[in-house]
Amino acid sequence: MTPVIEDRLLDLLACPRCGGELGPGEHSLTCFSCGTSFEVRGGIPVLMPEGIDLEHLAEEEKLGEIMTGEPASEKDAVSEEQWKLSKREYWDFVRERISAGKTIVNIGCGVDTSFLELAEGNTLIAFDLMRSLLEKLRDDHGSRFNVTGAVQSLPFRDDAFDAICCIDLIHHEPDRLTAIFGSFARILAPGGILFLEDINAWGLTQFWKSKMMPRRLHGALREGWHRMKGSRHRPAPYEFPTDVFGSMRMLEKTGFTDIEAVPLKSYPNTGRTGLSLYGKLSSSDRVQRYHNFHYMITAKKPEST
Repeated sequence: MTPVIEDRLLDLLACPRCGGELGPGEHSLTCFSCGTSFEVRGGIPVLMPEGIDLEHLAEEEKLGEIMTGEPASEKDAVSEEQWKLSKREYWDFVRERISAGKTIVNIGCGVDTSFLELAEGNTLIAFDLMRSLLEKLRDDHGSRFNVTGAVQSLPFRDDAFDAICCIDLIHHEPDRLTAIFGSFARILAPGGILFLEDINAWGLTQFWKSKMMPRRLHGALREGWHRMKGSRHRPAPYEFPTDVFGSMRMLEKTGFTDIEAVPLKSYPNTGRTGLSLYGKLSSSDRVQRYHNFHYMITAKKPEST
């Protein structure tokens, strides 16, 4: 009988509900501890925790559809180009710091194919809430190991990974950062590295909204603005930019060390005026590290003592 998933992937997985070991069936994985069975579709295990928010899931499905669309205006086209440059900056940085023979997970991978450029000599795990995006990575781009699940209950064993990549995800779960960072620390092996990038509340063109306004007011104004514009994607009510300084403090409290903000040159989600402003001010290292549209942080799990 053809195995439901490859042993190399099975060795990394754990039950998202109790953390127990999973065993393969004909079309499923079953937890030896709590007895829960999880479906496996086309080699992709669907490892969802109990009580998954279906409304949240529906919002993410809408975003997944938009991710494959084309820019709708000149401003969108400028921003789209900066998004591409931002991703290139991120992956070039990661590639320079990861040697061969590593096991790496991309949490909230979407359809970002740049991750797959790390495949030579490494084991890559693509992880996302949306199975359809993982299927696209598998069918169109050859992603070998793919897992569907939720970031608030990562279905992986302790110390499973040498590196975690995570881009533009945690602002979807701004009220769960302590638990998410704790999960990152749990699944990283001692000495493992976290490469975290997210939308920055202290960004040059957005701090006056995300830091100076009450969150509820910011959300209402944001919804009204996107409705008026007829935006392709209106941020969900639960989304909110995270804070580069707060994230660094939280990572330190979680036990991470060697925490550093990385300077970034590209500036997405703006038009020509905003990009020009950033270009004039980004000669400052502090602006590149702490006031970009994104922040990027690297942090290390301490070696075992």
